Amino acid sequence: MSVLGKSFGIIGCGIGGVAVSIAIAKLGGHVTLFERAKKITEVGAGIQISANGLSALADLGIKPEHFNEISKPLAIELRDYKVGSLVARIRQNQDVDFPYLQLHRADLMSILIARAEKLGVIILLDAKAKVIDALSNHPKVQANGMTYNFDLIVGADGVNSTTRQDWLNEGPAKFSGKVAWRATVPAKTVSTVTTVYMGRGKHLVMYPLRGGQLINIVAVQECKQAVSEGWDNAGTTQNLCSEFSDFGTDVQQILSQVRQVKLWGLYTHPPLKTWSRNHLTLLGDAAHPMFPFMAQGACMALEDASVLARSLDSTDDINHALKSYEAIRKLRVTSVQNLAARNGKIFHISNTFMRIFIHNALRLISKLTPQLLEKRFDWIYKHKI
Repeated sequence: MSVLGKSFGIIGCGIGGVAVSIAIAKLGGHVTLFERAKKITEVGAGIQISANGLSALADLGIKPEHFNEISKPLAIELRDYKVGSLVARIRQNQDVDFPYLQLHRADLMSILIARAEKLGVIILLDAKAKVIDALSNHPKVQANGMTYNFDLIVGADGVNSTTRQDWLNEGPAKFSGKVAWRATVPAKTVSTVTTVYMGRGKHLVMYPLRGGQLINIVAVQECKQAVSEGWDNAGTTQNLCSEFSDFGTDVQQILSQVRQVKLWGLYTHPPLKTWSRNHLTLLGDAAHPMFPFMAQGACMALEDASVLARSLDSTDDINHALKSYEAIRKLRVTSVQNLAARNGKIFHISNTFMRIFIHNALRLISKLTPQLLEKRFDWIYKHKI
């Protein structure tokens, strides 16, 4: 199924959905992108894009110089939550060929949307799209009383994907027992590091945004009561400060500046047997939701987009193309998913003896052989699309 001249329906206007729209349109496909929201708003706050994500963006025709306000951290610092003592330091941006950027999600989305529109992608907002036929060779989407026919439908509608549930015989995603608080505050001084404060059953991450004008805050805690998934759920600053009141003075000074906070439930589902059914496939969190503990959710969706478009364009056999897409992507995304989950466990160690052992081991490695910490993620960051 070479892409040229074919029609594609993309459900979901997140990073993955817009990226695959660009990747397909760039190869000559006709793309319609459906988004439930009435407008694309500035939600989600900070996002981190490592070199592998930038490689995928370059494949879409988007380069780092297209971003006006970015931050390039010099290191990630892992610190104790109470006293702020340094546990480990992992250097970043030491190699100009493998940059690591931090930017506002809205800034990335605006560039992606502009690129998609320039390539002729039709973006339908306030469009509650539903796949009503995925079994024929021309699957159908219904949105706001109209029916659309396509050669292929891509479900990029997130972890709670209705496309996945309706057509791949999968149940809804389940609450993971973790929630994330997200906020930004004005920066009084420009930081050059990402700081992770590791607590007991919780952790907090801070890093600069928009060239150091803002500080992005992501605070994750284990929580028995389910919270809905979504970027735009309102939380309260009082509850945020209360939940993280056991963290040290550095954190308290930052949290005291928060005026608005979002609360995001983290959901997951077991690995899928397949991402595809006839002329329908999944991408990004709809196929493989990621915990945010490796900052790779957006990067994996960007990689998916490029690989899917190339696979479709390489053959006239759509079944072969979709099998190739899955074969290329599944092992990699599963490995990143597992790594992110392990990171979460390290950040949240509650057992005192285990905590002392792991933190001392990290300190020793960071001092004696820092390259071990710096190189252990090369298989992620140095991956080329």
